[in-house]
Formats: sequence, structure tokens, C-alpha cells
Amino acid sequence: KITGVLRNRNFFFLWLGQIISQLGDRLGQMALIGFVYLKAPGSAIEIAKILSFTIIPVFLIGPLAGVYVDRWDRRRTMYACDLSRAALVLTIPLFLFYTKYMSPIYLIIFVVFCIGRFFVPAKLSIIPELVDKKDLLIANSLVHITGMIAAILGFGISGVLVEWWGAKSGFYLDALSFLVSGALIFLI
Repeated sequence: KITGVLRNRNFFFLWLGQIISQLGDRLGQMALIGFVYLKAPGSAIEIAKILSFTIIPVFLIGPLAGVYVDRWDRRRTMYACDLSRAALVLTIPLFLFYTKYMSPIYLIIFVVFCIGRFFVPAKLSIIPELVDKKDLLIANSLVHITGMIAAILGFGISGVLVEWWGAKSGFYLDALSFLVSGALIFLI
């Protein structure tokens, strides 16, 4: 039955985009840690600050995002979120790597993760529109299970990639993951 759900072109694009995006999210988080290490070696406070800007949007924006997403076109919301996040993440290695101030990075990270809070409810609410009612349980399960697996594997893979290629490359790959995910969602 899983193969039947994955044969659904639109669901497959959503599912594949989500996996790529999850891997990109972990890569972005590892690149942030690598970036902070370059800027302030050994500073646990700086790492805590930067990671807090990834968590705060969950509490500030998360409860409100679903209300707006219910009024908007879900597909358009998702690819707009991905393209916006790609552009913002790209600013980090292109411009902000060379500044001595951390505040622009905090702002960019905060905005990127705020935008992500709109992506999640749009993704979850579009699934019933993409699959038959009889396949909804399998589709939801597949999205959640593979999302968790991608998140867990993403940390390990991302750590290795950032170690080998550096934090700057991690941000480029993260932006690329958002572009690929956005393109797949656009094709739905």
C-alpha cells in the first residue's frame, strides 16, 4: 500500500521535497554551529543564542501560523516559504560571513524559522487534498516517519559534510535543498 501512495505523483513530490527539506534543515543547523565556532570559538553562549533563535519561532509564530495557512493556498504557501528561506539562507555565506556582528545572523535565522512555521501546517493540511481518503493514514504515517528518519540521519550526515566542506558550503547546500523542495512543490 505504501507503493500505491508513492505512485501518486503529487504526493510523491510533496514527500520527496519534505525529505530533502528536512535534510537541508539539519545541514543548516550544523552550518550554524560551524559558523558560530568560526566566529566565537568555544563560546557555548553564542551557540545557545543562535539555537534559541531557531526555537523561539515555534512558540511565537507556531500557534498563529495555522490560522493564516487555513486561509491561504497551501501549495503556494509552501513553495513561497521554501523560496524565501532559500534566499535568506543564501545571504549568510554571500554577505554575512564577512561581518563581525552576529545580530544580522540572529535576525536572518529568526525570520527563516518563522517562515518555516507556516510551511509545516500547510504541508500537513495539503495531504488530504493530494491522496484518497482510504490512503490518508498511510500518507500521514509515511510523511511523519520518513521526516523523523531524515531529521535523525540529517544530523549525522550534516555534521560530516560541514566538517569536510565547511560551514559556508553547508549554507549553500541548505539553500539548494529549499530550492529543490520548492520546485517539487511547485510541480504539484
